[in-house]
Amino acid sequence: MSSHNHARAFLPDKKRIVVKVGTSSLLHPAGTVNLRFINELAWQLADLRNRGKQVILVSSGAIGVGFPLLGFSERPASLTDRQASAAVGQGILLNLYERFFHEYGQTVAQMLFTKGDVLNSKRYLHVMGALRALLELGAIPIINENDVVATDEIKIGDNDTLSAVVASISEADLLIILSDIDGLYEEDPRVNPKARLIHQVGSFSRDMLSMAGGAGSKVGTGGMYTKLQAAEICVRSGIDMIIAKSSLPETISRIMDGEEIGTLFCADPVHHQMRKRSLIIGFSVKGKVFVDQGCMEALMHHGSSLLPVGIERIEGSFDEGDTISIYYKEKEIARGITYYDSDAIMRMKGIRTEQLKDRLSYPPPYETVIHRDNLIIMK
Repeated sequence: MSSHNHARAFLPDKKRIVVKVGTSSLLHPAGTVNLRFINELAWQLADLRNRGKQVILVSSGAIGVGFPLLGFSERPASLTDRQASAAVGQGILLNLYERFFHEYGQTVAQMLFTKGDVLNSKRYLHVMGALRALLELGAIPIINENDVVATDEIKIGDNDTLSAVVASISEADLLIILSDIDGLYEEDPRVNPKARLIHQVGSFSRDMLSMAGGAGSKVGTGGMYTKLQAAEICVRSGIDMIIAKSSLPETISRIMDGEEIGTLFCADPVHHQMRKRSLIIGFSVKGKVFVDQGCMEALMHHGSSLLPVGIERIEGSFDEGDTISIYYKEKEIARGITYYDSDAIMRMKGIRTEQLKDRLSYPPPYETVIHRDNLIIMK
């Protein structure tokens, strides 16, 4: 098998990449930190940044790093003990990342999510805004589920699913899940050592979930099943995903060079507007804004955000984070998630950005009413 496979020739062109690492990759079997792995991860991601890519790291491991320091010999069973372990482990983990990434000239940023941050449209807006700002400013966001406050009801489930949700909301081009397994096999390799690795999954089907056994290693929470759930979220959002073994030398760099490592799940052909569509259309429309001709043309033909200056009038009462319709005359031309409630927009309409502060009596947190990333054009 050739190491550079034409089927993966498109991978080097990917611009925004999410990499997920599990607890089993970050820790040695004895529970101590795997410094070699963290070092190798840091230089590979730093090198992707140097190639002009944007990189997001989703990292497990806070509980795994924390519990030995609190005197536990194994991952604690009680929720509060796990939360305590996460509180200790999170700082240590970030400190490690901070030191290694700094060594390779990179700035890292910590973001802790709970399910509510992604499923609630208002908080989702703020998470997205912060994530986008970090990427544009050249930092590497390191994201983990906030295990200190997350109980089972509010957990996204595990970091495999979290990484897919992050890939989806950040409109990434590729998700790489690094794990203690080589990829998806035709049958369980623990049962049949001769089982064949599947290099490419052209179209995802739910039957695959039955090919995945239970959870994997004792340290982490995710087995193959959660990885396939992540694959489903990704491919349906138009994002390619790869599962690969974290202990291979230079895994990420080689994947990004187009080598056939692990299992590639090919994205469904989803128009980029459709990725946003489910999020925006999924929320019911709470109001309307009517815009002038210049604004309509900027939105329809120039990919602009909705600015206060182009708004003529509004209908309905709505809150920040609601989905609203944008009309030109009698025709709906777009929909999006608004940064401002209807009262604020009443005060802002027709006003140029630099005059907003006087009109609102506080500095406007956003210059746009609807950012183009939270906007879809109705064709």
